[in-house]
Amino acid sequence: MPMEVGYLVDSLRRVRKYHTASIPVTEGELDGKIVAIAVGGMGRAAALRATSVLLDGHRPSWLISAGFAGALNPEVARGDLALPAEVVDTEGGRFPIARPESLGREIRHLTGRLLTVDRVVLTAAEKAALHQQFAADFLDMESSAVAAICAERLVRFLSVRVISDDAHADLPREVATLVSQSGSYRVGAALRAIWNRPSSIKDFWRLHEQALEAADRLARFLTRCLGQLPA
Repeated sequence: MPMEVGYLVDSLRRVRKYHTASIPVTEGELDGKIVAIAVGGMGRAAALRATSVLLDGHRPSWLISAGFAGALNPEVARGDLALPAEVVDTEGGRFPIARPESLGREIRHLTGRLLTVDRVVLTAAEKAALHQQFAADFLDMESSAVAAICAERLVRFLSVRVISDDAHADLPREVATLVSQSGSYRVGAALRAIWNRPSSIKDFWRLHEQALEAADRLARFLTRCLGQLPA
């Protein structure tokens, strides 16, 4: 989503922006490398479109699925950084990730298993069930789709994630309806939620502040990782 990459875009030099197949793409330079960022939106279908744009238009040496993730493992805390060693999905797909051993050095981060799901998981009970069923530590809605197409096209793949909510947290029920598939906010849905539950505005503001903090941590970690990737 735009919020997930905003701070990273700000760190690029010689920036160029354009749209391809209705997907915004930002190109720039970082530590001597050319970086292309596609904002695909939420979900596997959106991730596939964005990945295809990058693979066809840029032929990258590495493709990174980056963004927020929820914690499934109770030992994972909000704000933790993750470089998963494996991505799985609910259909049984498994995608081991080979990454340089030095990647992410000097910054505390977690490895583990990342589960890709097709819906926003709101409750601690749902997270506990997924943790037990799939032995996964984190969850997102995109990485397995990106991993699958990278495996097919023989492109090196990484997932880089920052934990936005821990395994014990119940998210406000309105969250599932507030963000469109493109990653933009549904203003009408937000207004209806506030009208129906005025106290939700406090929840939304807290989540917004936490998301900005997570995006900043993600950008700093990504910047370090990009500088350490071999050509």
